[in-house]
Amino acid sequence: MSGPLTIDSGLAADPDQLDAVAARLVGVAAAVTAAGASALAAATDPVLPLSALPAPASAARAGTALAQVVTGAGSATAAAAAVLALAGHVELAALRYRVGDEAADAVVALARRALARVVVEHAPEIAGVAATALAADTAYRLQEANHRVLRAAAGQAVTGGLDLDALARTASTEFGAVDDRVRDDVAGVGSFLAAHPEVTEQLVAAVPDVLDAAGLPVGDVAGAAAALTSLGAVTPLFRETGIRVSPVAAPRATPSRPPRGLAEVLDGVAHQSTGYTAAAGSVGGRLAPAGAPPPGRVRLERVTQADGRVAWIVEIPGTQDWTPVPGATGTPMDLTTNLRAVAGQDTATGAAVVAALRRAGVGPDQPVLLAGHSQGGLTAASLAADPAVTGEFRITHVLTAGSPVDGLDVADGVQVVSLEHTGDVVPALDGQAARGSAVRTVVSRDAGEDPAHPLRAHGWRSYLETARLADASDDPALQRFRRSGSAFFDAPGARVDVVDYEVVRVP
Repeated sequence: MSGPLTIDSGLAADPDQLDAVAARLVGVAAAVTAAGASALAAATDPVLPLSALPAPASAARAGTALAQVVTGAGSATAAAAAVLALAGHVELAALRYRVGDEAADAVVALARRALARVVVEHAPEIAGVAATALAADTAYRLQEANHRVLRAAAGQAVTGGLDLDALARTASTEFGAVDDRVRDDVAGVGSFLAAHPEVTEQLVAAVPDVLDAAGLPVGDVAGAAAALTSLGAVTPLFRETGIRVSPVAAPRATPSRPPRGLAEVLDGVAHQSTGYTAAAGSVGGRLAPAGAPPPGRVRLERVTQADGRVAWIVEIPGTQDWTPVPGATGTPMDLTTNLRAVAGQDTATGAAVVAALRRAGVGPDQPVLLAGHSQGGLTAASLAADPAVTGEFRITHVLTAGSPVDGLDVADGVQVVSLEHTGDVVPALDGQAARGSAVRTVVSRDAGEDPAHPLRAHGWRSYLETARLADASDDPALQRFRRSGSAFFDAPGARVDVVDYEVVRVP
């Protein structure tokens, strides 16, 4: 006679053994992280650039490969984040065996609440890390904090039961330390990227792979931005709002004549930007002296030629507020607009420009030049790629400076000039290489490197100088842009009027 049946309707495991496995995984993650630290030390060795002198081509290839090891999808930190994620799953399984699903779910919930607070409080830093392809380290530190909370829960479970209040304090402490830990981790990486801006676009393109490997799948660069903006559906973070667009009674920095070239157009954008002070006056002396503007200003210049033809120049400033929670009466030129624009979504700044065009009475046959710096250029190119906008207005020309617009296809008939500095990481944040075409001219310049101030190449004075050089160039593509855009520029008998609009978010 056979023995009794043994029926197992589930899996049995020893939680102590699971804890031991998780501990080993944490040890592996620590070892991998140490290897990454060694690679970073090698990458930032001041002697390294000297070795490039005999063979610059080989050095460039080696630099790209080293960057991938330090910060890319195959980096040690990315691997460590994935290992820690696995350790967290094992630790959570052990906790479920000890205290049951309901109590374990409560631990996970409080950890998630602590994580949400960190994201809200430190989103600019975290977003900046992701934007420079250091998402791996953020993911690693978040997984590390999560694991420490689970370990604390396991310790309580072994000794007698869960104290959720104590665990909530532990979670708050651990997740609250993520920002400082990431900042310490990547202090050397910022210098590395400033010294090797040519690899930034490849690193940014790898961000989705890094996050996916760490258990945070997003798809691509636009998907990473969309994942963040989706938080607006359930939290105040990156939540889109309405806008109010009002004409300004007394415009400042008014022009004496239409612009005579790209530099004077870009100077008009600069004078709408809160971060710019025209200490030496305006380019060509075109604009009346004025101090820094209030935030949230968009200017339209109405250029009327001697024969009565009318054309419009729209000047769109860049980011003015890095707060991750859009506020009522705040400027829409903020972090939310940045992320939504990269994700290919409608933005409050874009809506403001369209509203300003309508209020100014721009006719359907009157040519429009959209000009912007940084986020402003991204907004300009996005509008020129939007069929609804180009169907209502005759967008013919776009001028961008330091803007990540390589993934945008503007409408037929639109001519684009993009000014980009080789040392400026911002244009590379779309994860794509800048390429000219029949409708887009990319003007690149080495504005000089300053590892101590990696965003200096993104600044106004550098881009105004680049625009001056472009005006002086006899390149056929730039000459074609100027000829086709003659309606926007000064000529005998031409005059200019301006309309400024104040744009604020509303609930």
